[in-house]
Amino acid sequence: MDLKVKKLTAVLFENSILLFLIFAIIPFILLTYFIHPSWDDFEYTGIATQNGFFQSQYIWYVTWSGRYFSQAFLSSVNPLIYGCFAGYKILSFVMLIAFILAVYITVDKIASGCLTLKQKLICTLSFCYLFVYGLPEAGLALYWMASSVIYQLANILMVFLAYFYIGFLRGESAKKRNVIIISLLIFAIIGCNEVSMLMTVVFFTGSFFYNSVVTKSINRNLLIFALVAVVSFIIVYMAPGNSYRLSTNPDSHQLLFSLKNSITDLIKFIIYRLYDLPLIIFTVLFISFYLKFVLNKKPWTNTVIINPFYSVGIYLISMFSGIFVSYWSLGTSTPYRTLNVIYFIFLAGWFVNIIIILNYINIKKQLPEKPIPEYVIVFLTLAILISFMKETNSVKTAYKDLKNGTAVKFNSELNERYDRIRSSAEDTVTIDSLTVIPDSFSYFDIGGDPDNKYNKLQAEFFNKKAIIRK
Repeated sequence: MDLKVKKLTAVLFENSILLFLIFAIIPFILLTYFIHPSWDDFEYTGIATQNGFFQSQYIWYVTWSGRYFSQAFLSSVNPLIYGCFAGYKILSFVMLIAFILAVYITVDKIASGCLTLKQKLICTLSFCYLFVYGLPEAGLALYWMASSVIYQLANILMVFLAYFYIGFLRGESAKKRNVIIISLLIFAIIGCNEVSMLMTVVFFTGSFFYNSVVTKSINRNLLIFALVAVVSFIIVYMAPGNSYRLSTNPDSHQLLFSLKNSITDLIKFIIYRLYDLPLIIFTVLFISFYLKFVLNKKPWTNTVIINPFYSVGIYLISMFSGIFVSYWSLGTSTPYRTLNVIYFIFLAGWFVNIIIILNYINIKKQLPEKPIPEYVIVFLTLAILISFMKETNSVKTAYKDLKNGTAVKFNSELNERYDRIRSSAEDTVTIDSLTVIPDSFSYFDIGGDPDNKYNKLQAEFFNKKAIIRK
């Protein structure tokens, strides 16, 4: 009887957690239907439309930045180039699904067949929930195309990179193919944004030197990864556009100032996150979950063992480099769109290091399969639900925007605005102000000055002389 009760409790626990996680992720997917372009979306579109793909890459590389991959993406896959507002929404939806899918296949790779489908979904959605829940600015990561492509796309590619890199470390079949794919992913990530660039360079050069010191030999494939990272870094760093952009920031390139503030901000960032109740609770549940279902189920020959001092060191240096790049290049604190990437690295590195530490300790002394009693797990699950209901968070904000009709009205008003602009025979069009902007979105509306940069960009997009907001 006790065994049946335990099995029933386990099933109820898994089903409850899974339903909660699905409930938490759904509103972010639904909101993609209501988003609209803003800010730099029209600038990328205008340059690509007027100059074509290749000339656009030259313009961006010479005049503003060396982000060769994200700029190429925004000059080709950008739906606004083809006048497709529906495609703008679809792109946001696809990127959200791609992120979830990337996390799922990586969880499956780590688990190595030890988990059921339901358990893999729980792990996947738990990570995705913590990600959207703790994002410094969810709207910038998920609902503004320019920021999403430059920053969130790099996060998605990093998860896919982790999937192939785990297979590479385990020596799985098609190793040569994995080396090519990993090299291409490194090249793409570094070409997305400077924060992901530095983190990727730190990781792969650090991995190469660590392996060389420990094994007293040169691993040819790790050398390839490090060289690809360094060459890609040089392509970005040497871009004439970077020099021009840095010249507009007189407070940049102050070494002591940048080091001091980066260290201070990193300490504050970590301390703030350690007070995050959902992260703490999910961490405890994850440790119990990993010990019970994964750790002792596979032979050690199929598991990569790394010294935690190395992994934690790379983890901290990677986050530090992400913060440092803002102080060094801009002379200011890290903007929210950049903090979104650093938070992703914090979250991913947090659980990766837990796995590494558990594997390492298990070699010294085999750990128990059930370190936490069932009743404690049930209590922690209830704590997650209670903390979720009491705290203001991005999930509740997303549901509020859907329930109150804010997102629906926002979408309707902008569609009416576009129809008004297109149908107007006048060169100068006056439009009404929006009555609502959902809190989940980072939407920037144009103003009443026709000479404002963003007014001009939208006027060019709609082939008008001027667009003025009342």
